[in-house]
Amino acid sequence: MDKLLFKRILVAALTILALVYVTYLLMSANFDMYPTENAVQATVMRSISTNGFILRDETIIHNTSSGILSYTVSDGAAVEASSEIAKVFSSQEDAIANSQADILEKKIAALNDSQNSSLTGTVSVDAINNSIKNDLISYLSNVNRFNIGEVKTDADRLLASINQRQLLTGKISNFDGQIETLTAQMNELRSASGQSKGAITTPRAGYFTAHCDGYENAYPYAKLEEMTLTDLHNLSKGTLSGDIAGKIIGNVKWYVACEITMDQASTLSTYDGALTVLFSEASTEAIPATLFRIQRDEESGAALAVLQCDYMDTGLLQARQEPVEIGMGSFSGLRVSKHAIHDDYITKTSYDDNNKPHKEQQKVQGVYVLYGSEVQFKQIAIAYSTKDYVICDPNPEEGALFNGETIALYDKVIVKGDDLYDGKVIS
Repeated sequence: MDKLLFKRILVAALTILALVYVTYLLMSANFDMYPTENAVQATVMRSISTNGFILRDETIIHNTSSGILSYTVSDGAAVEASSEIAKVFSSQEDAIANSQADILEKKIAALNDSQNSSLTGTVSVDAINNSIKNDLISYLSNVNRFNIGEVKTDADRLLASINQRQLLTGKISNFDGQIETLTAQMNELRSASGQSKGAITTPRAGYFTAHCDGYENAYPYAKLEEMTLTDLHNLSKGTLSGDIAGKIIGNVKWYVACEITMDQASTLSTYDGALTVLFSEASTEAIPATLFRIQRDEESGAALAVLQCDYMDTGLLQARQEPVEIGMGSFSGLRVSKHAIHDDYITKTSYDDNNKPHKEQQKVQGVYVLYGSEVQFKQIAIAYSTKDYVICDPNPEEGALFNGETIALYDKVIVKGDDLYDGKVIS
């Protein structure tokens, strides 16, 4: 045989033998490649995602006279019973002219207020600077949240504060010229619009909005304590007549009805902390809420949850149906993968009056932690659970742990492995 060929065959054989030997060592070694994850601090929000239907104490306002409406109050305004919310005009042109005149009248009033405040010395420059800062922050916040009604209010306040600052710092002496010009424009518009044919008044006190969607009478507000899941499914939209001028929301308390699972119903009914509701579109901030009603439907295997709220803004006035998240507070603790959880025995040692030790064993839920080369089993106190991980309390209440020991921050928790037991040494 050719010597070169023999050497090549020998080298190849030795290489294969070396690979087989290394593989054998790796497979037979007693460290079995137990993967671990550090127990790290985590904070999660406990919530239920569902769809919400908003129910309010709503009274529709009808326009009993023919003509075009010119609203004299804005959406979301609080109104008294029998107060005017709109004037009735013969034509669209007259209604527009009246609306523009109302806007000018408000501007004139704001300028007079700014001028009178600076003349009487009731405000300081520092106070005005602070007002400008706060108004600007509120304006930008409402722009980001798409609260159009609040944006208009913030803009008016911001302009009034700037006007006051100009007067106080001497940038201008008065607004007499501007007031005179605006008054002339207002009087011209009033003359052009003519006299109104009548006015629309409120049947009751509450919050006004011109927006109606047909669900105002979908379910009786007075019977919310009797509402069932079937009632929620059967809510239907009514037909809106052509004479509707808006509606009054007469009670500050309003409700969100949701369909949830039986498990979620159990969780919600036993939770005793503060609740919140986060709407997908109506508001970017979570709204405080309380649990009003839980009704379980055994036939369908689902449940009805009704939450009570009393916070109101323009966006919420017009909302009706949208995805919501019911918040049940936040949980902080050590995050552990669910794959790492096992059931095993732990031992507790106690001493009698003669200082003689007594050992007890109990099977508990816990994880295996790697300390150096030794495996130790530690009981865990689960504060919150998802399908992938749990949040464990590192300092649970007294009595929650059998022997008083649990995992600590940055413990190396074994997430996978066979033949694990307390005290095992991995060499």
